[in-house]
Amino acid sequence: MPRPVLPLSLLVASVMTLGGVAAGPAAAEGAVARPPAGCPRVTVDADANSGWVQTSRVHLRIREYPTTRSRVLGQLPPCAVVAVVRRESGQRVGGTRTWYRLEGRRGWISGAYARQLRPVLAT
Repeated sequence: MPRPVLPLSLLVASVMTLGGVAAGPAAAEGAVARPPAGCPRVTVDADANSGWVQTSRVHLRIREYPTTRSRVLGQLPPCAVVAVVRRESGQRVGGTRTWYRLEGRRGWISGAYARQLRPVLAT
């Protein structure tokens, strides 16, 4: 049975309130990855249906398409933990062509500013 997905605003609020102690639909005995430099370590549920990434210590722009030339749809706060539905090759940014498609909302973020916490499907 699929687990409900928390809205992005609730995830961001929990990370900011708890100082990054837990993230994702459930935290505990999940997968743990090294966080981006300067960000707290988080755990995400290994049974979740989504991939998870943590952004670096910058306000990260959400783009309409996987290129810096596309329209900015919003931004994520530093060290945010977000669910992503897939990984795709796009415009090269900071030595990588990896871009992540956000789950539950429109937009892409560059892999140059995000570290994968839980595996993401590649297309």
